[in-house]
Amino acid sequence: MDDTLRFDMDNAVGYAVGHAAARLKIGLRRRFVAAGHDVTPEQWVVLYRLFETQGLTQSGLGERTVKDKTTITRILDRLEAKGLAARRRDAHDRRSQRIFLTPAGETLIRHLVPLVQDFAVEAFADVGPEDRDALRGVLRRIESRLDVILEPKDAS
Repeated sequence: MDDTLRFDMDNAVGYAVGHAAARLKIGLRRRFVAAGHDVTPEQWVVLYRLFETQGLTQSGLGERTVKDKTTITRILDRLEAKGLAARRRDAHDRRSQRIFLTPAGETLIRHLVPLVQDFAVEAFADVGPEDRDALRGVLRRIESRLDVILEPKDAS
């Protein structure tokens, strides 16, 4: 291998964060399925954000869940097909849609929250509160830096 192309993937922070996130999603999905709930972790995030704030616009929901337009549309299509969420035209802006949980969606959230809480307790059992706080702080700093470097440059 060309030495200029060597990269220590196993010790790369971005890879480690992505790997841990993927494993958390796999574990959470298994918990949902074991409890009889056909919902993905990505759908859970969207459902919970709607539970927090009913009537978000589709674009606002995408921003709150860090999902692009295509992904949020796909997730909402599936949630609507399952009868868990509903899109309604915005009364003040007909081009915009507001998203609401259905009663079935609200009921599902009440079943999922304890599963997520129990999974988190188990998954982070070896990580103390101070380390969790430190990790959240480091991740916030990384995201803040990414906001700066990913901001579109002014073309003027």
